[in-house]
Amino acid sequence: MMRVATIAAALAYSALALPVSATEAGPEYPGAVPAFLDACAKGELTVAAREQAFSAGGWTEEPATIDPKGFGISRALDKNFDYSKAVSVKQWSRSVDGVVLRGVLATFPEKRRYPTLCAVVVPNVKHGWPYDDAFEAAVKALGLKGKSTDLPHYFEYSGKIDGNHPVRAELFGRTAAVPDKNSMHLYIAF
Repeated sequence: MMRVATIAAALAYSALALPVSATEAGPEYPGAVPAFLDACAKGELTVAAREQAFSAGGWTEEPATIDPKGFGISRALDKNFDYSKAVSVKQWSRSVDGVVLRGVLATFPEKRRYPTLCAVVVPNVKHGWPYDDAFEAAVKALGLKGKSTDLPHYFEYSGKIDGNHPVRAELFGRTAAVPDKNSMHLYIAF
């Protein structure tokens, strides 16, 4: 009898420690993924189209302070994901759901697998997973497929669109692109 009570208590305690599902908790800033998609993923995946999307989307251009190298920290040893030595970096900001998002558009040498990166950084995010449902639906609609995940923060997608054009998208709830460890990045590289 004592053993059954101990097991029941242990099960009850472990249920309290389980994370709440993404659909129950929801993202802190529900407008973050749509803001990213409007700026970085809707329409043509070109530098000119992304610049136009930031301008038309109510973003304010500001001096670039984010180093794009930090977006590649999860795959720093793989040359396919090298975001160092940017040729150009532009940065914008916009208020969404009461926080200031920062948008980044960086270009790299043409010989790189991904010569362009468009990203949005969201501050004060507890976990990345509440944002992944909307992010995943959008990038899969572009033709990207899931590559890897590391719950609760990291989600990676990639594929080829428009024939042979490689594209990579990532949501990472602990970005190294900014010093605040509780910031999340969403990016698409093409």
